[in-house]
Amino acid sequence: VEIAQIGPAGENLVKYACVINKMTRANGRNGTGAVMGSKNLKAVVVQRQRTISPYDKERFNSLTKSSEMKDRIKAFSDGFGAGGTTTFLYTQNRSGFLPTRNYSEGCMEDASKIDGRNMVETGILKGRETCYACAVRCKRVIDIPGKVYPEYGGPEYETLATFGSYCGVTDLETICLCNQLCNMYGLDTISTGATIAFAMECFEKGILTKDTTDGLELTFGNHDVLPILTEKIAKREGFGDFLAEGSKICADQLGEKAIPLFMGVKGQEFPAHMPQIKPGLGIVYSVNPYGADHETCEHDTMIAIASKPFKRRIDMMGDYNHYTDSTILDENKVRFIFDGQCFYSMTDTLGLCQFVWGISWQLYGPDNLLDLCKYGIGWNTSIKELLEVGERRINMMRHFNAREGFTKDDDKLPERVFNPVPKGPGKGIGIDKDQFYKAQDMYYK
Repeated sequence: VEIAQIGPAGENLVKYACVINKMTRANGRNGTGAVMGSKNLKAVVVQRQRTISPYDKERFNSLTKSSEMKDRIKAFSDGFGAGGTTTFLYTQNRSGFLPTRNYSEGCMEDASKIDGRNMVETGILKGRETCYACAVRCKRVIDIPGKVYPEYGGPEYETLATFGSYCGVTDLETICLCNQLCNMYGLDTISTGATIAFAMECFEKGILTKDTTDGLELTFGNHDVLPILTEKIAKREGFGDFLAEGSKICADQLGEKAIPLFMGVKGQEFPAHMPQIKPGLGIVYSVNPYGADHETCEHDTMIAIASKPFKRRIDMMGDYNHYTDSTILDENKVRFIFDGQCFYSMTDTLGLCQFVWGISWQLYGPDNLLDLCKYGIGWNTSIKELLEVGERRINMMRHFNAREGFTKDDDKLPERVFNPVPKGPGKGIGIDKDQFYKAQDMYYK
């Protein structure tokens, strides 16, 4: 029996409530928890009635049981799986593109206090967990006696960043507690942390005061307010009722000075990947039908650092230039980003994990996906046809948006990302606004 359910946040129609499975897995973004709550739907329970067999069982099993594939799986599990996404925080900060203090900066002092290595060094990391039948085991399990319980897993990179660097916070235990609260109440950790970071900047700029924040001192770095606000948001209590609407609606209600502080697109807050170093990802942030999302295309940095095996995978998708500078934004980059968006739209359709199935660094590449379709379900397909599946899905969502009144004017990035990064290793790097929107026009064509 498997259960997908909402928590109090969904019941209270928090705009970024999510759907939780196994207490640690979240269909995190887009407010699906609020949709279920609006329909008085608490949970969906599924019980298997029969066994599903692959189309060609022998060849299907050979996809994972050959000695070559076993070696590859072990290497991937020992590498990416050992640290999971928490290792990204160190590399993002070192390169100067860790979103900090509501995206106003690109690195944070003492960021090492909240990265994956510190989970090990402090002894709070108790193990690794995995999704059903997955050998990678990239999920964290945190145990802080009397405070954070292993049943609720542990934070991924996005959560470490949104409750950490976004808010200028370096207290790892508090971040782990907030991750647990989000899983308990059914909240998207990205939008929750990002909305609190937005409120902190509004407070520091005098747009919000203690009179409106229930007396809370919402300064960057004040980790004590994070769990308090998380619970207030989930329960829609006091100032939390205001923040439960999301930072876009909050900004619109607070007025002219607050509007530029909303960091997102179409009402959805940015994840922890800065468009300044990944302008192709920025294009997808802007045009994606459901707003800013970091798992809707391959990131620019992957084509820039791709090793020979990765390049071979990328070349299966199309004839692209391989760059050493990820900030380049030209016609070839736009084609790479568009095709990548179609690919990951297709993997969403097939229900595949994007940390395992992908077009560059992941465990399995496009060639393996063709074999999966052929031997798993008897579909003798091609990369071209799979990309068309993904494109149709994107077009369906854009048609829905058009019906609801969305236009090209909604495909805009916040002005802040067009300003050069102010300090740190990424100092001076930014997106040329004219070049960006010319590239966006290429995407539409």
